[in-house]
Amino acid sequence: MKKIVYCNNSVTGGHYALQNLKSKVPFCNPMRECKSIKLYKEDIVADIGAYVGEYSIYASNQGVKKVLSYEATPETFNVLKMNKTDNMHIYNKAVVGDNSEEIELYLSKGIGATNSIAKKGMKAGYIKVPAIKYEEALQDATVVKIDVEGAEYGYNIIQPQLRAIILEFHPLTKKDWMQMAYNIMNKIKSHGFKPIIEPTFKSGWDLSSSWVR
Repeated sequence: MKKIVYCNNSVTGGHYALQNLKSKVPFCNPMRECKSIKLYKEDIVADIGAYVGEYSIYASNQGVKKVLSYEATPETFNVLKMNKTDNMHIYNKAVVGDNSEEIELYLSKGIGATNSIAKKGMKAGYIKVPAIKYEEALQDATVVKIDVEGAEYGYNIIQPQLRAIILEFHPLTKKDWMQMAYNIMNKIKSHGFKPIIEPTFKSGWDLSSSWVR
């Protein structure tokens, strides 16, 4: 179904990626919203839903103090390990909004880029994985990137030490996810964050946001 290949990439400088055997190229995230946030050497960056670590590598290459990378899928985590840099601290855990120490991770077909603890749409079964609470996962992070395929609605996203938030919203079935997303964005704004990129949800490609304060 998939293979690990080395991807020459201008954003990361090159990294190991997953490729569906039916595809001619590996999956790489363009990370427009991620690159919209300037990083500084004193930043601690939390990458929640790191996948194979593209943003983690990018942040590391920017010379930040530390990168905390969380990826729940064991198979994907093995690729993240291959991409680890010296200042990346990697964790094979799902980040949750409560005190659960273990949670069900619903698996998608293909390369697993849409695996999620939020059960949405058709999935290919589930596995149980270790979990860590969102607030604990941040570990004094000043910048957080969240791409967790629908689990974002269960997080208390705004934390006092954060100066920047990169957040991708995801559609959920049988829930008014768009209103939930607007509620989160209004709350982010009320805490002094200003949008760099703000989604309008006019298409499936217009779901990502970035914020600074």
